[in-house]
Amino acid sequence: MPRYRGKKRRMTINGTGVFMKLFKLAAVLTLVFATAFAFGQVAADPLDYFYDDLEVWEASGIVNNLPAARPYPLPLVKTILQTVLERGDATQRRIAQSHFDRFFGRILTWGYKAELATDTPTGRREMDISLSFDFNLPIEEYVTASVSVDGWATNKLPDMEVQPAWKGSSRDIIEDNAKVGPFWILPSVNSSVAVGTDEYYLNLGLMRGSFGPFRNGTIVGEQALHSGQYNFAANKEKWGFNLSLYGISATDGEGETVAPEKYVSVHTIEWRPLSWFNISILESIVYGNRFEPMYILPLSPYMISQGNTGFVDNSWLGGMFTVKPLEGLRIDGTLYADDLSFNDIAHLKFDTKWRLAGQIGAKYAPRKSGIFTLVDLDYTMVTPYTYSHKNGEDLDMEAINYQNYTHYGQNFGAALDPNSDKVNLRLKLRPLEDVDFDIVGILIRHGNVNENIESKWANEYVSNPDNKYNTSGTILNSSGSEVGHAYNYSTPLLTQDHVQYIWQTGFDALCRLPILKTGGYIVFRLGYRFEYLTYPGINEQVYYFDSGNFVDPDNPTDAELEAATKAQHDAWVEGLGNPVMNNYIRAGFEYHY
Repeated sequence: MPRYRGKKRRMTINGTGVFMKLFKLAAVLTLVFATAFAFGQVAADPLDYFYDDLEVWEASGIVNNLPAARPYPLPLVKTILQTVLERGDATQRRIAQSHFDRFFGRILTWGYKAELATDTPTGRREMDISLSFDFNLPIEEYVTASVSVDGWATNKLPDMEVQPAWKGSSRDIIEDNAKVGPFWILPSVNSSVAVGTDEYYLNLGLMRGSFGPFRNGTIVGEQALHSGQYNFAANKEKWGFNLSLYGISATDGEGETVAPEKYVSVHTIEWRPLSWFNISILESIVYGNRFEPMYILPLSPYMISQGNTGFVDNSWLGGMFTVKPLEGLRIDGTLYADDLSFNDIAHLKFDTKWRLAGQIGAKYAPRKSGIFTLVDLDYTMVTPYTYSHKNGEDLDMEAINYQNYTHYGQNFGAALDPNSDKVNLRLKLRPLEDVDFDIVGILIRHGNVNENIESKWANEYVSNPDNKYNTSGTILNSSGSEVGHAYNYSTPLLTQDHVQYIWQTGFDALCRLPILKTGGYIVFRLGYRFEYLTYPGINEQVYYFDSGNFVDPDNPTDAELEAATKAQHDAWVEGLGNPVMNNYIRAGFEYHY
């Protein structure tokens, strides 16, 4: 198996004069690019505020029965907006018309983006500036394309952003060797090409994804870095089918060394027997170090197909449902299983292994527009070791992991570590037609699964001279070990002595205004979060090898092992730290011609 190592090189150029020259050169080149491709398109981005409005339209019942995989291609976006123009009230129609003009009124929109952020008490500062170009192109009757091009100047890479816990970056940029003073100069491109109609289509692109009834879902979360995508959908009144292939990035056990050829394939069949009820079954497979054509066959179960590969890949099984008991009320649920102890469950023994990610939530949106627009409440649970699967033959930290549910070392599904849960409440108000004001409240709990682990695993962790185990309690901490899988017959969800609590509350305000003279638009954003976080050191390594603990490291005594594990456990508890309070402020501005 090839290994990919080495530190990233950075090129730093100092001096304001050089910076201005490069900035001007970048501006000229970007303008030339825009002129040469003056037949462009709109961003293929599930974070676009069109999807915020779509949540309201789906909950209120104006729009129904959409495919599971987002973002959607242009023909389906057009159908959605036309549906709102036909069925919505005056306010909803005006909002839909503004999206229609933005996406389909002109082929190219271009402009600028800027964001400023700060926090207390650390006093960090973030500045992001971008030239931005969105293209929206009908190539043929059944062929459309969508491209977003951003050229960023930023003083914070995504993993350094001024953000509260588990709030992912919205920028699809990766560190490169271009740096001017304190600013990285980095491009971001998201694109899709769709072939088909609003009922049957194949949507191909490099973009962020979201899968299932929740945007912050457990299958594919929109917080993850963009990835290569191949999405096929058949969407009819009584049934739907989705097949998605995601090309993602693998990493080693520390999430640092990056490698190619890692894939997630998902397919789902949805049945819609009633106008107010639908249910889906889904499967997925995570694999890598090769491309497997069997996993893009639409009607071949992955559980069967992986038998032909020797069961060397990581398969998942799950289901989704939506119920609409009242007008304006929508209840959604997903259950996503990584690994289960089937024999125990069959014998009704429920104190067993459950590697699950589950989510349930309700949305209410009145059919008639007013100040009150949406209330959204959901609960997410991720049991210990879910998402963290690792090939038993490659347990060491340096081995590339092609089977865990990460992309570029970050969560590709739920934005939570294993052994966590989350309650999310959001109230959307619309005091003016062009202004949204969201009030949010979040509670996250997380425990490090290694805290109360049995002695045979703790002893293995402290005595392994290769230090090949990750005991941080994060998604990179797999259950595999030389003495067997940890907690293979139990599920200690949040039963540890020390559980981290994260409370977050605040608001997000968005104002979007059309520019009638140019046909463009302006967007203003302002957000605030107060965060209270306990045990900030909970994801530090609990156990690790230290030769100083043993007279003979190759043959430690039972007394030495017991002393080492107790000392490291006590040191970890001591290092959990005191509660932390943070305040985050973020302001953004977009101006598109």
